[in-house]
Amino acid sequence: MRHIATLDKAPIVSGKSSIPDGAVNGNGDLGVILGTYAEGMRIFLCKCDVWMGMERAESGGLHPLGVVDIPVPAALYAHYYVQQDMDKGELRCTFADGARCCAVHLRVCKTENVVLLEDAGNVPIQPVLRLTPDAEDGVFGEFCEKGMPGIFRSFAGEEYLFETHAFAVLKTVSNTQWAVWAATNHDTEHPKQLCLQEAVATDADRFAQLLRAHDEAWTAFWQKSSFTLSDEELENGWYASQYLLACCAGNRHFAPGLYGNFVTVEHPNWHSDYHLNYNYQAPFYAACSSNHTELTDCYHGPLEDFLERGKAFAAEFGCRGVLYPVGIGPLGICTEMQKKLPHWFLRLFLGQKSNAIHPADILIFRWRSTRDTDYARAHAYPYIKECLTFFEDYAVIENGFLTIPKDAAHEVPYYKADFSEKKYKYIHDKNNVLTLGLLRMCLAAAVDMAQALGVDADRQSRWQEMLALLPPFPTCRRRGRKVFRYTQSGQRWNDSNDVGLQHVYPCGAVGLSSEPELLKIARNTFRMKAAYCFDDGNAVSSFFPMAARLGITPERIVRELHTMIDRRYQPNYIPTYAGGCLENCPIVAATLNEMALQSHEGVLCLFPVWDKTIDARFENLRADGAFLVSASMRAGEVCDVRIVSERGETLHLLNPYKKTALQMQDGSVRVFETTTITISTKPGDVLCVRAL
Repeated sequence: MRHIATLDKAPIVSGKSSIPDGAVNGNGDLGVILGTYAEGMRIFLCKCDVWMGMERAESGGLHPLGVVDIPVPAALYAHYYVQQDMDKGELRCTFADGARCCAVHLRVCKTENVVLLEDAGNVPIQPVLRLTPDAEDGVFGEFCEKGMPGIFRSFAGEEYLFETHAFAVLKTVSNTQWAVWAATNHDTEHPKQLCLQEAVATDADRFAQLLRAHDEAWTAFWQKSSFTLSDEELENGWYASQYLLACCAGNRHFAPGLYGNFVTVEHPNWHSDYHLNYNYQAPFYAACSSNHTELTDCYHGPLEDFLERGKAFAAEFGCRGVLYPVGIGPLGICTEMQKKLPHWFLRLFLGQKSNAIHPADILIFRWRSTRDTDYARAHAYPYIKECLTFFEDYAVIENGFLTIPKDAAHEVPYYKADFSEKKYKYIHDKNNVLTLGLLRMCLAAAVDMAQALGVDADRQSRWQEMLALLPPFPTCRRRGRKVFRYTQSGQRWNDSNDVGLQHVYPCGAVGLSSEPELLKIARNTFRMKAAYCFDDGNAVSSFFPMAARLGITPERIVRELHTMIDRRYQPNYIPTYAGGCLENCPIVAATLNEMALQSHEGVLCLFPVWDKTIDARFENLRADGAFLVSASMRAGEVCDVRIVSERGETLHLLNPYKKTALQMQDGSVRVFETTTITISTKPGDVLCVRAL
């Protein structure tokens, strides 16, 4: 099937709300979002690095660059029809009334920062490049040079931590083709000159070359992995998860924030910053398992840029290492730094000590699924090492266990006018389950990476000691069942938000192979929260894949996915939840990937939690140990299994059959009847598995 989102109603909230309802397209840096204006079709331009580098709540953050307006006769625009073609990375807009047709084909070139527009109808169009109508921050204006219209936005001055200068230029290539080039000073020293230079050079031949490059790039993107389902709605959702992240995760210095590059308003909620207590990392939950690790190339940038400030914050608590606030931005920005407000310093952290270590999960996902020592050495290991250094100093020993004091699971509302430590006691929470899960994940990963890199033998010993000293997850009884307690001492329970279960996912501390009592407690907790968290405004993105990790009835998971799509997904496949935007886009892919393939517990499991009424085929999903896995589920049976070993790791495979034939790279066949198949591999080995 082709993976297309169809929008048959004109957008009404694009340009008015932080979450737009128009069709979207992007190349990972430059994005477009469709909207409406009085005379017809509006195209919002948003680039990941048009950042206002100011540290205060009422300003700062990501801003739209401008708009391209295309007048469309009202009689035609009333017949609105747009296809968001996710396979080809293009928007096809058709407004037709009988024989009269106004049609626009739009692509943000996958390989260059240029929007390519084509007139495909019989009613001529004339694009107009303009500033965003409600632009108010910074300096902005219009210009015309070399016969081409342009716009600019600048944020510069003593109050800015860094300057941003953004430009766009519209080139008329022919009567039916236009190109809008965009650049900032974060791309090049002279962004205006670059836009003008590229625009001048864009003739009909260059336009055709850009179209070919765009098509080839999207084809290559989709060849990396695939997922085919007899359930078309879920299949489309899987592809939308990949598409939406690919539209906005491509600028290596400016990762996508809460709203990606889908920003159409002057002040998106929370500045569209990087909220580190799950929101920043959630969009990337499915990237590595879907074999799109390249989408995480931008992820570590903001974390590394904040290291020096994180060290200074940790020092304020008398510790080495790093401590991060809840909200950061690119290039070392602390988005909520407001020294005139009460509790301004503690307000940065909202009572949490986990905001630096929490985003380490995606670094670990990538390391475990690729075993890429260059990546570990350059990015994952140095960052995680700094996070653990903080806890080496901050943690204390109580009753023979490692204890993390004054660490809230949920945010402590220092921002409320009635705040007091007496009223909001969560500031005194001790050993919350999230931090305990993060430490289990990060300590084990740090030891693994250090061993692979051959470094820090002394730190390895220390981390192994800390692992051994971590207390069990706190529990309590609720409604007659044993469940996880949010903290060892402090907050007991909260119906909303799955923070109390994120040690399951993404931390991976509980799974299908866990000790039965621990798994039972986790399932009890999940079921008690399910009525709220399947549709919660915060952290629903981890609740769905968590269900697969715990072996919740697959038919229930599928039913809840469909309910979510029906209730929450807009026609452009962007969900509408109060607690963010981009964080919920990967839900379908992350969940289906976990239902079809699990490996986080060291054993590769095929279709461990699958609704067998749904036929499926996945190609090249990525498993821990750097294995690329392909398999089918047909008529309730696993078949067509192919495993490629990239790094030559030992494969542990849960036997999908009673008696299994495993064909090796050299053509030899080995037969297994054991529960788990264990076999050594070499880099590049291709293993085929079938039933006997």
